[in-house]
Amino acid sequence: MSEIQEDRLLSGRTVLVAGATGGIGEGMTLALLRQGATVVATGRSEERLAGLADYVRAAGQPGTLITRTVNVGDADSEKVRAQLSPFGALDGAVVSIGDWGSPERTGILDISDREWEEMIASNLTSHFHALRALTPLLSREGALVHLSGFSADIPYPFAALVGATNAAKKSLVRSLDAELNGAGPGVYELIIGPIRTRPRAAIGADNPGWFSAEDLGQHAGRLVARSGPYADAPLQYLITRAHGVRTTPPQ
Repeated sequence: MSEIQEDRLLSGRTVLVAGATGGIGEGMTLALLRQGATVVATGRSEERLAGLADYVRAAGQPGTLITRTVNVGDADSEKVRAQLSPFGALDGAVVSIGDWGSPERTGILDISDREWEEMIASNLTSHFHALRALTPLLSREGALVHLSGFSADIPYPFAALVGATNAAKKSLVRSLDAELNGAGPGVYELIIGPIRTRPRAAIGADNPGWFSAEDLGQHAGRLVARSGPYADAPLQYLITRAHGVRTTPPQ
């Protein structure tokens, strides 16, 4: 696809980004705007959404950014849908929310009940609520793109909680796709490796071999448009640039 065609790919389409103020969400928002989308960026902090708007404005992106303080992981799905209903049927929704784990690693046998319950709430229940709230807002021709970490597929010693919740999220999204069975929007589960983001680069955690958040957003835009070689693949792996986009786990 040429650069010009890519720029026009999402022209006239509205895409919601849940978790838009995070490092990954910010980069995906930029990429979707570059593809010409109207992006409804949601987050829980009005201050951070304002910062996102400033960053996008400075970057001079061609699309239209709309920010809304909405917690898509709220248990009251009807309230969430009411907050977003003014935008009509969405062409796409990108879900980049949750808890990627504490830097303090704890073995399974040392995890407390409180830690277990907090991780289930922040990295699983919130995603269940988001799927329940957002899916009915999508047009039948639209697409929901959900992100989970590679720990959904492989063991991560001393990070069992984030791995367990990632695996459960993957199962939820895969089951939603099977239940809709082509009768609703497309549902895509993207299993990702470490991602290049502005916050990571700021602390020196950067690797040119990783996909960038913008790469993810560009790829998600193609899925929303049902364009490209992976439009019919509901499960995809984007672990490293060397592996590329795959439909089975890299070895």
